Amino acid sequence: MAPHLTQLPDLLRAVDPPVDERVLALVDAEYGRWRSLHDRLVALIVELLDVASDGRSVTEVITRLIDDTAVGIDDLVGSGTDVDAGEIAALLRAHGSRGTVEVDGPVTTFRHACGSGGHYWREHPDVTTVADGEVPGVPGGRPRYCARCVRSIAAHAGDAWRVTPPERPEDPCTWTVTTAR
Repeated sequence: MAPHLTQLPDLLRAVDPPVDERVLALVDAEYGRWRSLHDRLVALIVELLDVASDGRSVTEVITRLIDDTAVGIDDLVGSGTDVDAGEIAALLRAHGSRGTVEVDGPVTTFRHACGSGGHYWREHPDVTTVADGEVPGVPGGRPRYCARCVRSIAAHAGDAWRVTPPERPEDPCTWTVTTAR
């Protein structure tokens, strides 16, 4: 299956013949429970970044988080140019992202409404943001949560996987993945 960013409830609604309404109701209920839990966890991470950055630089906090995380991203999606665009699409779907996927040879571009930090930013536009130059590779005016994402991915895959966070919360985030095909 080609990489996609369609959430399970939407996939089931597109099936022909139609899926039983009782199944759709169960899936919608579970998706709603997941969304609530995920939003709560993202809110906790946002607050933890703010608390941890009290008295130290955001860059220092993010670097420590990257260095001390027990579950490496390599285990989830591969590393460097061996990243798997299908696994990255699954990772985005698991975070509630929705959007488009374009594949052009070894380059896969995901343009999506982020389901994590971007979702939080859309719901809480007054979230703490980074200043220009505060976090290497992250434009000013982006939330600290987004800065953590950008830096984590850059540390993981370098130029093979690039995150371009949106200027405004309503705009799509762009992930560009170059694989060795």
